[in-house]
Amino acid sequence: MAKADAWGAPGGTGFERREAGSDGLAGNARLIAEPAYRRLLAAEPLLRRSIPALIIIFLVVIAALRFLSLMNERDDVERDAKAILSLAAGQLASSISVDANLASTPGAMQDLLEGISRQGAMGRSHVLAVTDSAFKIVAVTPQSTGWEGRSLDAIAQGGQPLFMFGDRAGVMEVSIGGQDWYAALSLANGRNGAAAALVPRDAVFDTWRKTVSLNVTLFVLTAGVLIIILYAYFGQAARAQTADRIYLEAHQRIDMALVRGRCGLWDWDMVRGKMYWSRSMYDMLGYEPCDTMLSFGEVDGIIHPEDGDLFQLANRIVAREIDHIDQVFRMRHADGQWVWMRARAQVIDPEAPEIQLIGIAVDVTEQRHLALRSEAADLRLRTAIENINESFVLWDSAQRLIMCNSKYQQDNGLSDRDVMPGASRAVLENRMLAFASERRLANTNGQQGGVTFERQLADGRWLQVNELRTRDGGTVSVGSDITQIKLHQEKLVDSERR
Repeated sequence: MAKADAWGAPGGTGFERREAGSDGLAGNARLIAEPAYRRLLAAEPLLRRSIPALIIIFLVVIAALRFLSLMNERDDVERDAKAILSLAAGQLASSISVDANLASTPGAMQDLLEGISRQGAMGRSHVLAVTDSAFKIVAVTPQSTGWEGRSLDAIAQGGQPLFMFGDRAGVMEVSIGGQDWYAALSLANGRNGAAAALVPRDAVFDTWRKTVSLNVTLFVLTAGVLIIILYAYFGQAARAQTADRIYLEAHQRIDMALVRGRCGLWDWDMVRGKMYWSRSMYDMLGYEPCDTMLSFGEVDGIIHPEDGDLFQLANRIVAREIDHIDQVFRMRHADGQWVWMRARAQVIDPEAPEIQLIGIAVDVTEQRHLALRSEAADLRLRTAIENINESFVLWDSAQRLIMCNSKYQQDNGLSDRDVMPGASRAVLENRMLAFASERRLANTNGQQGGVTFERQLADGRWLQVNELRTRDGGTVSVGSDITQIKLHQEKLVDSERR
């Protein structure tokens, strides 16, 4: 079919020539999804490249921030632990210096240690000890350490500055039993005694290590979730591309089938007054396919005014009087000719507030012309049968009447009501006028020659009826008036007798 620009079609200014898109959508879905879908398609390559980098940057930033935060927290924990040790050692030394009788009072020194141990933020891992001038431990808490009576400088390795400078040495790391400890020592009574506070390094950072483990676990889980989301995104993107390709291929197949079947798809949005046509619909009418939805007036403008009013039909659908249509009408082709179309459509959801009508339109021009030619040929055949001098009747394979002429009715005394198509032959023969006589004539052609009867009607006329079988099992009967032949034969017989 030759394509024509609808601008040149009579009354078809609404059908503009447009370039068909080549993106992932086609048809009505493309019209509905745009322009958001076009923006998504344009941004998708950038997103596919940037999202992995953004996730990696996000994870690196989170890891760096948490690392710095944990290291600051570690410094705070260490600083607080050292401050507690310094305060505890200083308080214990001050108590010893104030009360000189503590050393001579049995159990008083141990009570002092336990009292200070219960104060402040000291835990079970902290050790408080009091020594004499030779740094021999005279009291310690908790006593389970077994340090009492031992030399503190022998127990704590690497703490010589503590024993020399006391408070001025600050808190130092020492080694006790192969483990690292924090230790603070304060001299009392002019170096006649000393107070020491110690805590294992592992005990100081035990809570911090749990916090680190929790943060690492959360980071790994977060990274895992993001990786799963990233995988799901790429999987969904790949599946979306596959779905778009499958949809496009299916749409092309359907469109090809519609083109070959001379059909077109209609999707009519009654609320907005817009209509979508498939590509095959434009092809049938010779217009260039249009990517935009057609308005109600544009479609109504190319429908023949004698074949119905599209506005009236739309009003009946909106008023819920009908929920489907099945009509035949003419539509203007791009070259100005009229094309017969049969439209069948159904409302998708009659209960929905927005009425959507979808269906197909079939080009029935050839069928229409064929029907007209068949009707004309049938009319000529009936006219010819009616105008012949012989009676004619045609029965189908079930011996039901197909057609007959008025000569057959007159010869058999049948009315128009009797010879309705489909009437049974047995019923009609019962209604016929009785024959005065009837005899079957011999047929030299056998069964293929049919059957021949001579019948004398009640009015005295003679008929010779020839019945022949048709290929489909029916019967055709032709009755010829042989009255003159019979009269001539009688005259010959009379003349011979004389």
